[in-house]
Amino acid sequence: MLIKIVMTIFIIILVLTAWYLWHRRGGHFLIYDVGGNPKLAGIFKWTSIALLVDSVIGILILFLGNTYLNLVTLILGSLTILIFSLLINQKN
Repeated sequence: MLIKIVMTIFIIILVLTAWYLWHRRGGHFLIYDVGGNPKLAGIFKWTSIALLVDSVIGILILFLGNTYLNLVTLILGSLTILIFSLLINQKN
């Protein structure tokens, strides 16, 4: 039961991060001017879409009831954020 609660919180954080990146794709993000760089806006757009897909997969896995399959959600979310951070650091 505790794993379902923690995974629900993780999925909510993924959705909120996707929403935040989607709304910042045309403005400022930390020190980056996303609106002035179309490649950076594309990175934000595709990362937010990937995080939403990860969230949907996580919700489906959460309802399946297998606790070990929840690792798929953790790995997908972590890899998506890792790839996003690597791509955004290459833009400098």
